[in-house]
Amino acid sequence: MSLAIEVDDVVKVNISGKWYDLSHYNDGRSSFALDSYEFLNDSLLLHGGGQGGICATGFTFIDDDTKLTISGPLTSITAVMTADPEEYVPRVTLLEKQKVD
Repeated sequence: MSLAIEVDDVVKVNISGKWYDLSHYNDGRSSFALDSYEFLNDSLLLHGGGQGGICATGFTFIDDDTKLTISGPLTSITAVMTADPEEYVPRVTLLEKQKVD
């Protein structure tokens, strides 16, 4: 059995106990993506994924609140929430109205 997660259906990501709402592209796809986790300076590879015990796979997404790109090692994600993009409509919850994290 597999817990298959469709990356285009990811709507929220939990990192260190904080849930982040993801931005979506015009076609409804999530901005969430997985790839190798590397640090570059221009095109020069400074640190490759898997070196020094760092997780080789990383994530990236655009935070819907700040419009900033958040990236990191896959191991820093605690959980993700998914939803059918055709049915998902972001809504303001009571906690968001009260500015509670």
